[in-house]
Amino acid sequence: MYKQYIKQAIQMLRENTLVSVISILGTALAIAAALVMVLVFQINSAGFAPETSRDRFLYVWGTEVNPKSENGNRNRGSMSAEVVKECFYTLRKPEAVAGYTKRKSPVSLPEKRYFKEYEICYTDAGYWKIFDHRFVEGAPFSEADFQSSIPKVVLSKRMASRLFGGEKAVGRQVVMDYVTYTVCGVVSDVPNPLMVSYFDACVPYSCDGSLMRGNPGYGENMVGDLSMILLAPSTGDFGAVRSELEARIKQYNGGKVDYELAFPAGALSQLDSAMGSNAWTKVDWRTFMAGSGAILLFLLLVPALNLTGVIQSSVQKRREEIGLRKAFGATGSNLLAQILSENLVQAVIGGLIGIPLAVFLLAAGKAFWLNPGIEITLPMLIQPGLFLSVLLFVFLLNLLSAGIPAWSTTRQPIVEALKGTE
Repeated sequence: MYKQYIKQAIQMLRENTLVSVISILGTALAIAAALVMVLVFQINSAGFAPETSRDRFLYVWGTEVNPKSENGNRNRGSMSAEVVKECFYTLRKPEAVAGYTKRKSPVSLPEKRYFKEYEICYTDAGYWKIFDHRFVEGAPFSEADFQSSIPKVVLSKRMASRLFGGEKAVGRQVVMDYVTYTVCGVVSDVPNPLMVSYFDACVPYSCDGSLMRGNPGYGENMVGDLSMILLAPSTGDFGAVRSELEARIKQYNGGKVDYELAFPAGALSQLDSAMGSNAWTKVDWRTFMAGSGAILLFLLLVPALNLTGVIQSSVQKRREEIGLRKAFGATGSNLLAQILSENLVQAVIGGLIGIPLAVFLLAAGKAFWLNPGIEITLPMLIQPGLFLSVLLFVFLLNLLSAGIPAWSTTRQPIVEALKGTE
């Protein structure tokens, strides 16, 4: 039966070329527009190397230092190395924790000074347990290196090529902020400069005295330049990790005289980040869907309403055929299934056009949608949720645009349908 429906659908495409082209292009544009939104959200939330465990990430970006009396001043910023040590390194629930910050700094060779600035990540040994960087040379600096403040550096592949050409980088030396570091490893490049795992050079923050000291003049040494990333055992452990962190903060604040520490937005997941949460405000699903969901619904309804008119005209031309088939015993459900199946073929063709069109629009408008420095890779685009969303969108668009006029027409009495009554 369905094979016959498909044959009839192909025949209808040939007979009504203009209507079919309008229907297919309308579907393709609708799917492309909605798919761009899905892709942007996916790139910001889904896991891919070197952040394959994104669904288990928790971020703590900002701190708020509040006075315990009315005489002090409130301060907002990042946290000090002391806070990292006392509140995060002592956590037992996460699989790994890492303190980090990023700065722009020139990277030079001992015998030659350069002035171009690059992205430098200052972090600890826990960083390498959270991210799955692929080392093309050497290995990361260790916990012993971090604790001993040994100046070792991991370079990105592009950075190593800029400094040493095609020569081996491990064992060579580079200079940053007047400190000479020994290269211990080289990793594959990270495609997205907005990812925490992105860097040109990565060094232990224990080698930087200013990061270790923080700003002791503010809030009893609570203020500094560091942020945190935590790796939970599973998404189901987020609550336990947050509860343990709250207990550590309460214990830490108990030892302070004039100030107390707080994290306004708490520990944020990757999904929270993708929905627009920041260090001071957490965006919930309701707020996110009120904005993005409304746009997505608009992208779905507008082409669906336009296509409804086109398909309604096409279906009306087949009133006599529908009436004749009903006279010979065809039920309304059979006729509705046939019309929906025929239009589903058009919707699928539109979907096949809409998917590459969405990728083109995403790449062409990368500076607007994402960041001009992002390299769009196949793992970013190919996700099970992506194809599921496209399939669901095609079915919804077909149901809205073809289902309404088809249902209305198949409910007509046989005599009116045979007369061609609208």
